[in-house]
Amino acid sequence: MFMKNMIKYLAAAGLALTMAACNKAEFKDPSFVSLANARFSISEDGGILEVPVILYGADECIVTYTVSEGTAKEGTKENGKNYEVIDRNGNLNKTGVLSVSNVDEDVNDVIRIRIHDYTGTETGSLKFQVNLTGTDNDKIGLGSFNKCECTIIDKDSGLVKLIGSYVGEGTSLATGGAVEFTFDLEEYDPSADEEAEYPEANCMLTNGNFNNGDMTFAVPVYGYFDINMSQIRIYALQPFNAYTFTDLGNQYVCFGNYPKTAAEDDIILNVVDGKLELQGAIVIYVCEPESFEIKGMYDGLEEGYIWTKE
Repeated sequence: MFMKNMIKYLAAAGLALTMAACNKAEFKDPSFVSLANARFSISEDGGILEVPVILYGADECIVTYTVSEGTAKEGTKENGKNYEVIDRNGNLNKTGVLSVSNVDEDVNDVIRIRIHDYTGTETGSLKFQVNLTGTDNDKIGLGSFNKCECTIIDKDSGLVKLIGSYVGEGTSLATGGAVEFTFDLEEYDPSADEEAEYPEANCMLTNGNFNNGDMTFAVPVYGYFDINMSQIRIYALQPFNAYTFTDLGNQYVCFGNYPKTAAEDDIILNVVDGKLELQGAIVIYVCEPESFEIKGMYDGLEEGYIWTKE
């Protein structure tokens, strides 16, 4: 909720700034600079990552920043590195200084990072960080989004190889018989979703269909692919649809762990030879829409359930 309110506030501030600039009114609100988001991602063959720096409550200023290595390293491709900071003309830029303006359209107000393409080589997804460190004006501070995590997505390994449609095979918790659960696994970028409830997620299950349509997904179910553990961790108790039950009325349905004492723990799918194998049994819980109180169990999957990519 805090993130949603902050984004709305920043959007409103930007609108107020635009109106003031058009009317050449004097700025009276607190002045600050901010990055456009807390996370950015780009495919390794995406070329140039642009990280916008936004100025609120003033006409122009000079901003200082740093780009810090993580698993991604700075330098030339010839030296096996992953990115370089450049200026608007594509030249190497190590100044750590950026001019930001609301009145001069020619002013550079984007931090540009050239991503080196290693398509064809498994590198894993790599991360680095951009930090705003200060301004040249004591009256212009740093906003809440003064640092961001940037991810270079590897096209040759990890999640990319898993994307696709899956069909499941295994046993139902409720009946002990065979049950089919199909879904599509897609990539997810929370930085592109201003109302993201799971900011650490990088994948989602869509078009879910349990037991030939008994339960279907109305909305995605989000998760995180951990390349180091070769696991997809699904955030538990996400409502994926609503159904009317004879004795309970209109209720949400969601996945959780079994038994109920572990319902809120992540649901783990181990990646084994390209297949997804369920670690521990999971349950489809029936939950009250207002309080989200668990009312009962609809069905579930026994431990060891396997999904195979079609």
